[in-house]
Parts: sequence; structure tokens; C-alpha cells
Amino acid sequence: MFDAQPNRAFSYSLSFHAGQYRLYMYDHAGGVYSRSYDLHESPLPLLRILCATAFAPASWLGMDDTFDCRLHPVITVDATQYFIIAKCFSSSVIRGRATNVWFVAKSIPAGSDPNNIFVVKDSWVNVERQLSEEQILETLKDVECVPKVKEAWTVQRDGQDDSTSLRRPAAFMSHFQWPCDHRTRRRLVLTPAGRPITHAASPLEVVTCLLDLVIGKEFVFRFDVV
Repeated sequence: MFDAQPNRAFSYSLSFHAGQYRLYMYDHAGGVYSRSYDLHESPLPLLRILCATAFAPASWLGMDDTFDCRLHPVITVDATQYFIIAKCFSSSVIRGRATNVWFVAKSIPAGSDPNNIFVVKDSWVNVERQLSEEQILETLKDVECVPKVKEAWTVQRDGQDDSTSLRRPAAFMSHFQWPCDHRTRRRLVLTPAGRPITHAASPLEVVTCLLDLVIGKEFVFRFDVV
């Protein structure tokens, strides 16, 4: 579902078994669930769930208002809207960073102007991570083969940072015996935008890409950012 709907941040589902039902919620920190309810003794919670599913705003059901999937898909980073040209990479994991990478343009048609074409990286970042990707790239900004950060933004939901913690109140999570990831949704706009290595035009281009990777890794250790 998350792979087919990149504008979905979380999802609800119902299970029914032996006259009992439960509500589940899945996002990129994993899944949580309610206690079991008896269909005959507790019909009201089920009715509320069904009414919410039918009438609640799409954002309450997990859809992302900053990602428009209509005729010309648009993704928002802070106050800037970018037209999506193509998907470059997509992670199919549920629990984890769930990274999606898009080729985007500030205007359509995209053309070949490097000042119009960028890469947007959308991922759910663990808030306990000591160094953010943005900080690492900023440290390496003068290294020729490392992409530059044009914009960095934390996706907002109802005026707050979009986080898996919003859907896991501390009082509710106290009933569970396992720790939970706390992840925040971040978007980076990167430049320049190059083709994936799988689309290299020649063996020389592949070798050049690998050489850039080696050079970039050398500077990562030199600047002590790992």
C-alpha cells in the first residue's frame, strides 16, 4: 500500500475473528493495535470507526496533504512546489526510513535546464540519529562529487512536525512491552540531478560514477562525519 500510494503516511485496518474485532494502525515505526472488542457487546466503537472511515478528512486517514497525486503529481517542500517527473528509487519497507527519491522540476515542461531539474529525497528519519543527512552533506558541500542541498524541510501535519510519535501517545504506548522507533518525515532537495547508474550510457560512465563514490567516501572519513 505504501509503495502504491507514496502520499500515504500511515494506514488503518480492521480484523475480525470469532466474533471479535480489532483496529490496527501501521506507519514507518511499525504497527500498533487496539484491544479486542466483542461485536455484539461493543458495537458502538465499530460504528465510530466506520463513520470516521467514511466521513473523516483524508489527512486523518493517513494521506499527505503536501503530496498531490493528480494529473501532474506535485510534491511540496516548505513553500515550494515541485512537479514530479519520475521516480528514481523507492524502498518497500514498512518499518524504517521508507525512502522515496523523485526527479522533479520547478516548472513544466522540465526541459534540460539544470536550474529547473532537481532530486527530492523523502524519508522517515530516526530522531535519535546523531548526525542528519543534511548536516553530513553540508559538511561535504565543497567536495565536487557530493550533491548539494538546495532545501531541507520537515513535513508538517496540523502545524506540527509529521512524526510517528503523533500517532503513539505515551499513555497508549505504555500498554506495549517493546520499544518504538520515533521517526520524523524529512525532505531534501538535492542538485545536480543525474541519471541512475543503471542507466549509464557506457562502461566509462559507470567507472566514473564508482570513482566519485570512492572520492566522496574518502572525504567522509577525512572530515570525520561518520
